[in-house]
Amino acid sequence: MRRLRKSGESGCMPKVRVFLVCLACLLVSTNVGWSVSKFFYEDGTIQEGEIYSYVGVYDDATVDMTGGEVTWGLTAYDTSTVNISGGFVQALGGDSTKINISGTMEGDTFRIIRSSSVNMSGGTFDIMEVGTLGGAYLYNGVISDYLLAVSTVDIYGYGFQYNPLAGDYRGGQLTGFWMDDTPFSIDLYAVYNPPYGGTIDTWSHISLHEIPEPCTLALLAFGAIIRLRMGKKQWGSVRQRRHKSEYFVKIGGCFMV
Repeated sequence: MRRLRKSGESGCMPKVRVFLVCLACLLVSTNVGWSVSKFFYEDGTIQEGEIYSYVGVYDDATVDMTGGEVTWGLTAYDTSTVNISGGFVQALGGDSTKINISGTMEGDTFRIIRSSSVNMSGGTFDIMEVGTLGGAYLYNGVISDYLLAVSTVDIYGYGFQYNPLAGDYRGGQLTGFWMDDTPFSIDLYAVYNPPYGGTIDTWSHISLHEIPEPCTLALLAFGAIIRLRMGKKQWGSVRQRRHKSEYFVKIGGCFMV
């Protein structure tokens, strides 16, 4: 049998309770460091313990991220600079900006568009995509899934080998060593005659810069030192012979007088 509401009894109590529960959850999440978004128009930092769903960097601001977490995405605009050496970023994007990746940072997808450039000397990404007019300079780090590029990607290391039949993304696989002797392997992305027309061939946009391995550099340096010392000895011998010759000529001149 349906219970009749008594006079003066409010019918909105369940709604109030739901609202209070939601408010409590919001307050708890705020206390543990969650924030919906963060926007930088001036220099700033993201440190360990800070958690944001989205971060935007604008104007000429410089942001240093040494820890923390960005759960949805970080995008840099205008002439800003982002330096990331630690923490986690779900998706990273650059639009006419400069991004420096190093250290132990981890990320999911990195998209470089327009006239942005990236210097990668460490860190780990699953996917890196370099769009039109973008540029990437790779000195170290890990790209665990694939690299897609429609503009130039400069890679610095040694012992490069490209296998067009290897890899999981039809663009072949590039292997080699970074300058600190760390081996790397990058699968390259390729699409031929995709539905929207055209072709994406990452390998055609790769520029390899062969840097002599440390042992070779040591041998070259040692050889240069030996040649330098031998050159000094030879020059000393020539000077000594020249001095003796001039001495005997003078003595001969005296005898002739």
